[in-house]
Amino acid sequence: MSFVSPEFALLCLLFFPIYWSLADRPRVQRSLLIVSAYALYASWVPFFAWVLAFYSTVVWALGCWMRRAASARLPLVLGLWLAGTFLLSLKYYEFIRESFQAILQSTAFVSLLPVLDWVAPVGVSFFTFQAVSYLVMVGRSPFLARSWMDVMLFLSFWPTLFAGPIWRADKFFAQTDMKHPARRVGRPRQGWLAIYLIALGLVQKVVLASWLSAQVVDPVYKFPDQYASVSLAAAMLGYSMQIFLDFSGYTLIVTGLALLLGYRLPVNFRQPYLARNLSDFWTRWHVSLSSFIRDYIYIPMGGNRKGWFRTQLNVTAGMLISGLWHGANWTFVVWGLLHGLGVVVQNTATRWGMPEWPRWVAQTFTFVFVSLAWVFFRSESLPHALQMLQGLWFSPMGFWLPGQMPWWLLLGISALVLGLSPWALRLQRMSLACLARLGPWRAGLLLALVLSAVLYGAPEGVPSFIYYRF
Repeated sequence: MSFVSPEFALLCLLFFPIYWSLADRPRVQRSLLIVSAYALYASWVPFFAWVLAFYSTVVWALGCWMRRAASARLPLVLGLWLAGTFLLSLKYYEFIRESFQAILQSTAFVSLLPVLDWVAPVGVSFFTFQAVSYLVMVGRSPFLARSWMDVMLFLSFWPTLFAGPIWRADKFFAQTDMKHPARRVGRPRQGWLAIYLIALGLVQKVVLASWLSAQVVDPVYKFPDQYASVSLAAAMLGYSMQIFLDFSGYTLIVTGLALLLGYRLPVNFRQPYLARNLSDFWTRWHVSLSSFIRDYIYIPMGGNRKGWFRTQLNVTAGMLISGLWHGANWTFVVWGLLHGLGVVVQNTATRWGMPEWPRWVAQTFTFVFVSLAWVFFRSESLPHALQMLQGLWFSPMGFWLPGQMPWWLLLGISALVLGLSPWALRLQRMSLACLARLGPWRAGLLLALVLSAVLYGAPEGVPSFIYYRF
């Protein structure tokens, strides 16, 4: 069940009053939160709920083992190996098998790896990384091992279950352990902010991102040979806007839902298209993933402690893993490699003492590079991506064909996103102050009008989030 479906909205109207009424009975309230998460997860595929329950129980058992063992090293290594094997086998086995088979086609050998027909559970990449954070936390401090119910809640917390942001175990349990009644989870926090974030997220995803997908991006990526060069460039710009509005919109929605549950999610976006370079971009885009890779992969590999050359290898490896994390396809490998090499070039330029560019030049160059790299992220295959890029210079349809693109709306949305990005926090504060001055009834009427506009501008059916694939 999608977070933007009418069925989910109706269930929320029933669920939240019951949930809030149990604020003084935290154990019962958390049990309700776990049951609701598994019911929501089972609405996709019932078997997935059983997989998640078994997985969470194994993670909890490993934590108990680390707490009781004389040394936590063995259960920690075993837990990390099991988590990695679980993710690799479910999400990457077919990719590895097909790649290995393609390599052997030019030799006399034949691949004996069997074809396995299975579907990875929704959100497996996200709850696997969260499990890793829990295992590492307990491995470092075994006395921090949690109860079975706590682990079940952490790995199934439904606002973040399907597409993040990626929780850190210590940050999550720091909130659940608060004793002060005003700060304890289970009570809604910053209600107007929660509603504002949900409304803004719905506009971004359901109206803007869905329109870009249907009218600009999907038609061009489906038949790139039928579009002129300028239209291909427009589709690339459109996808840069679409993926930001889609994923940022999702994050806003789940952040608002978490606030209504009494939890504060980690920050996942900091206006990424204002970045002046690629390093800056990755401190702004999907922050929970980039910081996870930094802390759990890049730094353990040596980080920047083993010399400049080794640092660049570690950066490239981290970005390659980031690319592969998104999916089992060579397009994601190339996308990650492009970003890794881009950061290496940036570090090399800094090492050689090249002067910094003016802000607008640096931001424009970074945005163009990121948009071109998104072509590999969006394309179904490497030949498809290369066809899109080649079409920028030579297209069978020529350089320009009038009427192929809804230019005014595309440029209007792009200008809206890029133009308002520097003022996002100020606009949020102004909007919250306005809602507070209006009072509950008039503010409720205003939000009802916004939701009506969302429903009017929404496409038919329930749009899917891009990051549900990962």
